Amino acid sequence: MLPYAPATVAEALLSLLDAAVAQRGLATLAIPGGRSPGPVLSELAQICTPFVRERLHLFWLDERAVPPLHPERNDAPTLAAWDAGGARPAGVYPMPAESADLDAAALAYADVVRRVSRGHPLDVVLIGIGEDGHLASLFPGHPGLRELSECFAVTDSPKPPPRRLTLSLPIIHAARARIVLCLGRAKGLVYTRANRGPNEDCPISLLPSAGTVWYLDDAAVAGSQA
Repeated sequence: MLPYAPATVAEALLSLLDAAVAQRGLATLAIPGGRSPGPVLSELAQICTPFVRERLHLFWLDERAVPPLHPERNDAPTLAAWDAGGARPAGVYPMPAESADLDAAALAYADVVRRVSRGHPLDVVLIGIGEDGHLASLFPGHPGLRELSECFAVTDSPKPPPRRLTLSLPIIHAARARIVLCLGRAKGLVYTRANRGPNEDCPISLLPSAGTVWYLDDAAVAGSQA
């Protein structure tokens, strides 16, 4: 557990991405939707060096099955946050969740991830969490928690809208590094639950401890100690 500040998280991300580029000539980053990643992405875009920016490829953890630019999309607000800080990275790959055939869209996105990453695991996954402990579109007690494919369609999300695309636990597990944003008192309670051990009722608890770093703000720290 580390103290949260957008600049601190952005610096940690840049260090991981820089190391990936130095090692393999490219870096891959998967990001969440919601409000939590915005300040971090703005900071990252601002400090991102040309060495990393020109070799960085950006993916999403999940997307809602609504048209592009719809208010409920994840990609538009996160890209707007990036744009507020600086130029976009070399590769930007929104999920094609507007497709009528979500299963085909999931297969296509998995192919893009494999092709761009050259078959390597994702370098970094930035994760936001829900008050129920969900991450991406991986919800408590949902059969999707046991899905083995890299990307799959969700048609019965307990949170609206019901239809979504999401990366799976195996691809998130396999990433070289995972950074979890834990912001607010309610999320601090989730942190405490996650530390009790793996439980499908709290999906974030299913992540491996090795390679996973949590950043908590003051409110989350207070919640974790309640």
